[in-house]
Amino acid sequence: MTKTLTDPTTLLSELASLLRLTRAEAQIARVRVSQARREEIRSELIDNARDADARASRIQTAIRRLGGVPDLFADAVGRVAALTKATFEQGQPLSEGLLGDLTLEHQLRDRAVFTRVLAEAQDEPTVVSLMRQLERAHTETIQWITVRLAEVAQGGPAVLAPTPAQVAVGTLTRFALLPSRQGAALVNNAVHLLRRGRGQAEEAIETTRERVSETAKVTGEVLGAGRDAALARTEEIAPSAAVRKAAHETRENLGTIPASDLPITAYEDLSGNLAAKAVNGLDDAEDIRVVLRYEQAHKDRKGVLTAAEKRITVLAKESVSV
Repeated sequence: MTKTLTDPTTLLSELASLLRLTRAEAQIARVRVSQARREEIRSELIDNARDADARASRIQTAIRRLGGVPDLFADAVGRVAALTKATFEQGQPLSEGLLGDLTLEHQLRDRAVFTRVLAEAQDEPTVVSLMRQLERAHTETIQWITVRLAEVAQGGPAVLAPTPAQVAVGTLTRFALLPSRQGAALVNNAVHLLRRGRGQAEEAIETTRERVSETAKVTGEVLGAGRDAALARTEEIAPSAAVRKAAHETRENLGTIPASDLPITAYEDLSGNLAAKAVNGLDDAEDIRVVLRYEQAHKDRKGVLTAAEKRITVLAKESVSV
């Protein structure tokens, strides 16, 4: 005879599935602890892992009360699942790992809803109450992860730091996903330069001697001034707007643009408290990142850095609550 959804074993089966997934959730939260950039986020993740353990214990109690036997391998399965996920993520950008976390939380919440309905049909008020608690907990976690994804989408820095492998993969992914037209243009420009170079080879040889001294002088200036000066010079003299823009963005990322280019007036003259207050008044995530990189490269004041990171989190929350 086919089992109906009101069969007690169906409810026990769903509780067992929730137990395994909850164990995996707890282990993944512990993996994320090592990626936290800020202490309060680290504490949140530690609390999340403890809360997941507590939910798993309550699920185990519910299984026993219904006459079932808790899955003795649930903890081991959860650990293996979390380890496998963490290992697999090293070949993906951080956003993919977070999307995987989000998928798990949606599955947990949806199963909690389904299990609650089963428990209501079987008149199990204790299980119904537990499932409602799980629904609320997973809804909160879904919102938390959604904000983390918004931080990544806005360019970061996210409160969860990608591993070095994820940084490399993310960079390669961005290159691989360049629009085909842009990629073709880059190739065509390179070919054009090579062809033009052949045609002008003899002329170049004729003028090489005249340029050697000038080239040596410029090279010496660049080497002496270092990377930052080279980027500044590139931004100044590059004939292409795209190259100038790329050089400026690189300087922004390195925090080596002049203070006058920052989106906060007279930033260099501000105390730590005033700088933090000014950062909190910015409404553009890119502007905040520019200030953040500059602060990291110069005064590196913890209060200002924390204010900038928290402001980005606020903007991420606003972007997903619209």
